[in-house]
Amino acid sequence: MIIISSQQYRDDKVTESKKTELNNCSELVLTVYAVGFDDLYILHDGHHVREAAIKLGIPVIYKCIDHPEGLTGEDLLEQSWKDGDWYYIATGDFVWR
Repeated sequence: MIIISSQQYRDDKVTESKKTELNNCSELVLTVYAVGFDDLYILHDGHHVREAAIKLGIPVIYKCIDHPEGLTGEDLLEQSWKDGDWYYIATGDFVWR
């Protein structure tokens, strides 16, 4: 599973507040949407809590669900775009450059 995102912006205060929400949490489960090609999945929401979990050493698990509107491919990429170029969340490298 190759997870991508286009959300570049992170608010350190939000990430810090998410740490308290993860108190006594043994793992974090985040949902992703299948793009439909190249084994790509989009992390649409949960960027701040993911970052908080990583900082706390809490394992992050990804669960694939269908997009609520059934979007895939270019339509899903367009609808899910946030504020920057698409990148691999595992490495930070850009997907298409």
